[in-house]
Amino acid sequence: MATSDPLQPAPAKPGGSKLWRAPFVGIFTLVAMLLGIGLAHAVMRAIEEAIGHDATYVVQLFLGAGAIVWLWYGVKSRSENFATWTGFFTGIVIWMTWVEFFYMYYGRKNFGMMPRVDGGAVTSEPEYLIMTATTGVLLFMLVFYTFDKDTRCNMFVWLQNKLGLRDGLGPSTKKARDRNYAIITFMETIYVTWFCYAWNLLVFDPTFVGYGRDALPAELGSVFISITWGGYCLSRLLKYRRTSTAVRYGIPTANILWISVEIVSGWGVMTEIWLYPSKYWPELLALTAAFTVLAVLIYKAPKKLSEVGER
Repeated sequence: MATSDPLQPAPAKPGGSKLWRAPFVGIFTLVAMLLGIGLAHAVMRAIEEAIGHDATYVVQLFLGAGAIVWLWYGVKSRSENFATWTGFFTGIVIWMTWVEFFYMYYGRKNFGMMPRVDGGAVTSEPEYLIMTATTGVLLFMLVFYTFDKDTRCNMFVWLQNKLGLRDGLGPSTKKARDRNYAIITFMETIYVTWFCYAWNLLVFDPTFVGYGRDALPAELGSVFISITWGGYCLSRLLKYRRTSTAVRYGIPTANILWISVEIVSGWGVMTEIWLYPSKYWPELLALTAAFTVLAVLIYKAPKKLSEVGER
């Protein structure tokens, strides 16, 4: 699901650190993306706890609008590095505000829906019940991307080859320098997040997988697919030396592996501290500091000239 470039070695600038080579670029990027997913959950919960649901429904409109302004600057930038990080951060913000908080508003306040309860415990909030219903739209977009001749996503190119579509679609009309990495990363972040949410929600839906022990085969199968698919993506990510490309490939890699985190935490094996920011704020502050340091290091790492707009 990633927009990726060929795995070509990218020589660092003269005097650049030898640290920025395979597999370190991939490792740093994966850790940063995993931290980003958890911290995004924490930010959502922190906003809810700090200002309440009613105020959140208003504030999310302006937060999303601010992200679009930021995206505008990224789209105009000739720097692939800046554009990629802009697309990633704005995609996360738009998902949190104009997707999750909108669903929350309609599910809880407008429609007055009740959460799904199993054994006296809430298993799914109204917003996620609505989100599950968007799976058809998700699949429709999957079809669109599958038939997009200009895609450079590894998964979609693989599908096109397996389905014998490459000759019928014709050659791509875009070269690497024609691609806008801000909007590509923005859409990738949103679509991959949406895809993985739908995956998890269907696995946790008792109408599909049953209750209790009946759901275990689906959950185990999901963990197996997550680790296998995510592990394959990681094996490719560890070969990257070009940090902008690694960030774009790290987005789906981290999200696919995160499926297992959600399921394992549902088994009670671990506590999702990002869901309780007021209780685990020292730990979350430490994780935020770690993410910030990693993000800055990756952003400032030696780049190819094409990554900073000097083609």
